[in-house]
Amino acid sequence: MTIPLARQRMLDELSGFVRPALLMETPLDVDPALAVPAQWVDILRDQEQGGKGALSAYWNDVAALMPAVVNFLHTYARPVLVLAEHDHDVSLLYPFTANGELHFYRGHPALRCVPAHIEAVWPRIPARLRDFYLHIHNGWTFLPSNSMGPLPVQDWAWLSDDRFDIDDESAASMPCDISKVLTVFHNGGGDYLCLDFSAPDGVASGLLWFHEEPEAPEMVDFWAYLDAWISIYFEDADSVAAAPAA
Repeated sequence: MTIPLARQRMLDELSGFVRPALLMETPLDVDPALAVPAQWVDILRDQEQGGKGALSAYWNDVAALMPAVVNFLHTYARPVLVLAEHDHDVSLLYPFTANGELHFYRGHPALRCVPAHIEAVWPRIPARLRDFYLHIHNGWTFLPSNSMGPLPVQDWAWLSDDRFDIDDESAASMPCDISKVLTVFHNGGGDYLCLDFSAPDGVASGLLWFHEEPEAPEMVDFWAYLDAWISIYFEDADSVAAAPAA
């Protein structure tokens, strides 16, 4: 099924979650006073001409590791939009419909520098994940819940934080040091894909932590689970229209 996306429909839907001040669909719409990354403008220009080469190039660093996401970008996401909110923050939107219902993924501008709270472990984060945050997006998530995608780094948290409510007895029985497990993705239902730095050196490993089984985290292939979990949201996606409706 092909679903055209009307501009007003998108603005109406967005208003339930953010305060959209400006929705920029073409390079001519881009306000020069806003800090819109040049690559985003290139993506808009390319898509205005019916192409997605600029979008492919933008995601190239992680394309081989996220095949389901790349398929979504090419098959289901309609031409990418730039959103400017009232605080002048800009983000790149990836609208799509699933069974006719409108949804959005949102990507924030790439990091300009590594935040202090993760600076010590940054070299041990998988290289391609660092590339994602430094060159693509500082977080790319399902808009309403800020979930189902790599979280903005300011939302990363150690599993030892009080919010996860893991008591000392449970922590002692776990096969990892929760003060060295960093949550970088959540599924919106209380479960997290994490990076485990428990080993004294080397690249952090993937770990799943389930809120219903807090004492039984599972070691996993980080990229395989990241791609698979995100792809759940695309299972019912509709084909995109060749051009947006007026």
